[in-house]
Order: sequence, then C-alpha cells, then structure tokens
Amino acid sequence: RELEQLVREERTLVRRERLASEREGEGHNVFYRAYLTLCAVFRPLKLIFGLLLLVISLVVFASMLITCIDKLKNSVCGRHCGYLLGHTQIFNPINWLFTFTSRVFPIDYILFLLLTLLFFTSSVVGIASIGIRFLWVTLFKIRSGKTSPNALLMATVMLTLMTLALNYALAMIVAPQYATFGPQTFCDRPSGRPDAQPDCSNHHKAVRPCSERSDNPLANLVCTPSVASTFLNRITVNFPFLGVVDFWAQFAFLGIFVLVFVVMLFRVPKMDEQQMDEDLREEEEEGLLASTGRRFGATWQDITGKAKGVKRSDYGTVSGEGAGAGAGESAGCRAG
Repeated sequence: RELEQLVREERTLVRRERLASEREGEGHNVFYRAYLTLCAVFRPLKLIFGLLLLVISLVVFASMLITCIDKLKNSVCGRHCGYLLGHTQIFNPINWLFTFTSRVFPIDYILFLLLTLLFFTSSVVGIASIGIRFLWVTLFKIRSGKTSPNALLMATVMLTLMTLALNYALAMIVAPQYATFGPQTFCDRPSGRPDAQPDCSNHHKAVRPCSERSDNPLANLVCTPSVASTFLNRITVNFPFLGVVDFWAQFAFLGIFVLVFVVMLFRVPKMDEQQMDEDLREEEEEGLLASTGRRFGATWQDITGKAKGVKRSDYGTVSGEGAGAGAGESAGCRAG
C-alpha cells in the first residue's frame, strides 16, 4: 500500500511539473511565449484595473443603498404600490454622474453600457467561480472544456433570470431618475397666456429636472418617461406583491455583497489541488485513450492491408495511363 501511494504521489508530482512547464511556455511556439511575457509586463496595470473596478463596485453599492433607503423613507404609497419613488430626495452619485454626462452625447450611453456589462460579467464570473449550488451544496462545477450539459443548461437559465433582475435593478435602484426621465428638464414658471410656454432664459434657477411628483401641470406635457420605467412602474402598481419582493430582494443582494466582500477581504486564496489533480488525470487518460485508438487503427490497417490516404495500384490490371503508354509502345513497334 505504501508503495502504491508513493507511486500515485510520484505521478501527481510529474503531472504538476508538466503543468508548470506548460504554463511557463515550454513546448509552445514563440507567439505564446511572447503572450506570457506581455502578461507578466502588464500585471501591474491589471492590479490597478482591479482596484478601479473595486472602487466602482463600492460606488454602485452606495448608490443602490441610498436609493433603497430613499424609497423606504419617501415612497408615495409604501408597500401598497411596491415602494414607488416619485422623486429622488437623497443624493445618488451614479444618478448624478449619468445626468451630468448626458450633456455631451453619447458619453452617458457609453457609461450606462459599461455599467450593464459590469453587472453581467460579474454574474458570469460568479457562476464560473463558485459553480451552481443550492445553498452550500455544490450541484455542478463550471470548468473550461469539461462542463456537463446539465450544468450548461442550468447556467443559461440562471443567467436569463439574472438579466431579468438586472433590468429592475438598473432602472429602479441604481439610477432611477436617469432611467426614468434622463436629462429632461422643464421651466417651473407661470406663463403669461394659457397657450404660451414659460420663458426661463433669464431665470436659470427655475429650470427643474423632470419628476413624477411635480406640482406644475406643464411638467406632464413636457416630460416623457422612458418605456422601460413605465413598464416596470405599471407592473409594480398593478401587482404590488411583485414590487415588494423585488424591493426587499435588493436589500438581500446588498447584504450578501457585504458578507462576501468582508470574507474575501481577509481570506487567503487557495488552490484546489484535488480538482487540479483530477483534471490532469482526466487529460492523461484522454491522451492514453486517443493513443490506444490510434494503435488499434494501425493494427486493423495492418490486418486488412488497407491504409487510409494511400493509393494502391491494381496489380495485374492496366490503368488509364498504363494503357496509353502500352498503346504508344505497340504503335512504335509497328512503325519500326
């Protein structure tokens, strides 16, 4: 038993040595080794980019928490309408950033697209890192080139549900004012005539951002809410239970974010050596099976006498070229 255990450990060390040499570029072409060199050179930039993403994530977390508190404190009708917010009364940094950058087209669109990609890619990376679980029980693992079809199907369903949740979070929680009215404003001054528009050219302080709780009736004529916000608000009003569930789910998301952030801040990353050894063992078995298939195919070709890709001339028969050559020789003999 001890000898078998030592043999297994030796095989494991050989596999790890081979894996380390492959990661260092041994046995690969010049382009792959140049790619590894570039990765090592730009590793400080990768660290800076990671810190930047961390700061952005914390700002987004603060914006979501501020909006949730604002909805909970200043909602029009509370849980009876799904905690709808007529106007943001607490400063939201993400909302302010989108509204400020909307003055220069299309910077706000680009930032909103990048924020959406941040949420979506974070969801994909999270599924790939922890796999598919039910509470603490791991059901499937996501591995490169070795994911089972059931795991791919479950991951696709989870990403679809995350996309639906992302629609509500971006429009109602992250930047509600920007997602509803964008940079739209109206002039909050009385007009001289009923059919005339108010003039704010000399009264810049009277220019107000559009909101759903404006006292001026002109705001309802000038301000146009977005289609996505109108759709979500109607669902929330007609089905308050869904609005309440979506609203409190944001608090659950923020709580899990804080918990995971604190744990990962003090936890030392560990390498799953057992999983790595299993992957290397599977690769070795696949290589052995492939070589066995090639040896079996060569043996079968030796038995049958037929090799793939080799043209054999028919013995004792005359092909087209041979017949032409024979006819030419016979004609030359008659002429001689």
